[in-house]
Amino acid sequence: MTVIELAILKEKKMHTTRLLSTVLLLLLLMGTHSARAQNLIAVYDGRAEAASPLPTAAEEQLIKRDALPKARQLWRDPAGCNEEFDVIGAASGSFTRPKASQRAVLYRFCVTGHDFANNGIAIIEGGKVVAQVLYEGGETSSIGTVADLNSNGLSELVLGDGSTHQGYTNVAAMVIELAPAGVKAFGIADAYEDDCGATEKCKIVAYKISAKPGPSPIFYRETYRKRNQRWIKAANAVVRYPLRKDESKYRLVN
Repeated sequence: MTVIELAILKEKKMHTTRLLSTVLLLLLLMGTHSARAQNLIAVYDGRAEAASPLPTAAEEQLIKRDALPKARQLWRDPAGCNEEFDVIGAASGSFTRPKASQRAVLYRFCVTGHDFANNGIAIIEGGKVVAQVLYEGGETSSIGTVADLNSNGLSELVLGDGSTHQGYTNVAAMVIELAPAGVKAFGIADAYEDDCGATEKCKIVAYKISAKPGPSPIFYRETYRKRNQRWIKAANAVVRYPLRKDESKYRLVN
């Protein structure tokens, strides 16, 4: 075999080795991404129209009897808060203690302005209101749960809040927990946005929010764009996403 042939053969082997190394690296990265994705739990999906199941008639009557009086006591003086009781939705989980079978019922106490309201969340267990969260924020439109983000045995609540201003629509999700020391707010995740009320060729973007559970959970999101009535996933993979600070005033009432 000539020197030139040996050189060509050596080059082919090196090329094959580099190709195999690249393939192995890609497989490793895909495996790492897949493993990470499998370890994530869903928090909120902005592509879906959030709708919460309504509470039972018995639960609604229980709230009117045992929860509303405390809301009236808190908000009896503020101007611009005329009582307009309205039940929004309900969710099931273990909100105040691990392994408890409880219901969280979200209700609107009053509307204080455009997209602003005073709201309540009554926690029901065994036919009794065992706790209540009263807060001043947006006109929360949905309530859901996440199964224990921080590994303490409690279910977190996810509150959906949407608004439209001058043709621009935005939807956000607030993640909170009823910790023994009070309400813990994890933050706000932006979940949907469009400008369809401001332009003919509107842009519609939604985000799927997920989290890696742990003492300090890490949040991630995926970006989707709507084209021809279909959601198209953006080229980027799941990216780490720090939640915005939640400025709502939450009060835990027993």
